[in-house]
Amino acid sequence: MTSAEMIARFKVEYDIANLEGPQYEDDEILVLLNQAQVKVTMSEISIRRWTYISNVIENGSYNTLAGGTFNYHRTVTPIADDYIGYVSSKSKITRATYKIINPANWVDNILIRKEDSGKYLSNSNNLPILINPRVYEDINGTIAIIHDRNTTFSGAADFMLEYVRRPVDITTVVDCEINQFLHEKIVNTAVDIGKKVFNPQEAGLSQQADILINKPEV
Repeated sequence: MTSAEMIARFKVEYDIANLEGPQYEDDEILVLLNQAQVKVTMSEISIRRWTYISNVIENGSYNTLAGGTFNYHRTVTPIADDYIGYVSSKSKITRATYKIINPANWVDNILIRKEDSGKYLSNSNNLPILINPRVYEDINGTIAIIHDRNTTFSGAADFMLEYVRRPVDITTVVDCEINQFLHEKIVNTAVDIGKKVFNPQEAGLSQQADILINKPEV
């Protein structure tokens, strides 16, 4: 749908849901649509379904920084202000022993949950062999990297990141860039947000916004 079609569809759906209640102006509808498209995008990230948001997936090359909190711990801070979600990453490394990588080459990183990161740390009680570095999203958008004592990062442009950026705002002249299959969901979510603004009791009856939170795969 074009932005004009999304606004028109919102008005129809909102009128049906709200009967003769307060109405929204077009500029107010655009605010709700932009809130909704971010919510819908985040729901797709949460279930790691990239097909419908491929237009907002970007690639970036970064330098890893040594001196993290733990042994064999590096960090990357994406410079993109619009970064909102991790897709995948690769590291350019050498390995001194099993399995030897020389000269430096690219390997896939393995995404882990932050709460599991302690299992992969090297210390006097634990010397793991991590052929592929482990990564997790840390505070303030930082990506933390854990590797083993046999792995050395190449030092420059040694981290390749695929990430989801925030969609551009929908305006009267800028259409939604998210895949067409999600436009209906964005409009329905915007309607639910709009209903809650005017009538807080609708929070208990709202369907689409709550489905996105509780069952994002629907």
